[in-house]
Amino acid sequence: MKKIVLIDLDNTIIDFNECARHSIIGIFEDLGFHYDENVFTTFITENVKIWKKLELGEIDKPYLRANRWNIILEKLGINYDGTIIEERFENGVAMGAYPVEGAYELLEYLHKKYDVYVVSNGFRYVQESRIKIGNYGKYFKNIFLSEDIGIQKPDTRFFDYCYESIGFPPKDELILIGDSLSADIKGGNNYGIETIWFNKNADPESDTIKPTYTVNKLKDIEKIL
Repeated sequence: MKKIVLIDLDNTIIDFNECARHSIIGIFEDLGFHYDENVFTTFITENVKIWKKLELGEIDKPYLRANRWNIILEKLGINYDGTIIEERFENGVAMGAYPVEGAYELLEYLHKKYDVYVVSNGFRYVQESRIKIGNYGKYFKNIFLSEDIGIQKPDTRFFDYCYESIGFPPKDELILIGDSLSADIKGGNNYGIETIWFNKNADPESDTIKPTYTVNKLKDIEKIL
């Protein structure tokens, strides 16, 4: 019987893409740069690549902060110091708490039945700010951030920390919800706990990373839990 829910934050509860879009549009307007959908598409593509490297342990967060926007600007053909945009970008994202459709309804449902814990690879300042702005904190028993733990999902040591902090419950009492196959579902699988993949965009299934359940809408999680 499930008693504990571990849930990802970005693009599972809070719409990171929408937060990022608003931040980028504001920065480009302020700097007088042309913005179109190619800018956002390029950001998404390169952001996914660099976060995958972080998940694999190939880079650390200081490297990501120092290089992410330099890589994106180079792809866009813009000559500007990416570290300046990085700081402004993170500050902009931190002010956005746009929920994924159905997020508040799901959290209301879950926190009445389960102990709910956030498990996130996001930056501490950004996550704490958005949780406060969006009044999400009342739903969570605790928040586990990789920046505090020093290890990213899907590393089992990240989950070791969470598991110990929760009090070593039987693993069959836990379930993990997240949108990322490589960080959330792989992490849960490797740790021996059931998983729910929130596949909002109906992405292709993986041959190697298999969630216990798959949903396309957060509302459908209520049918499982």
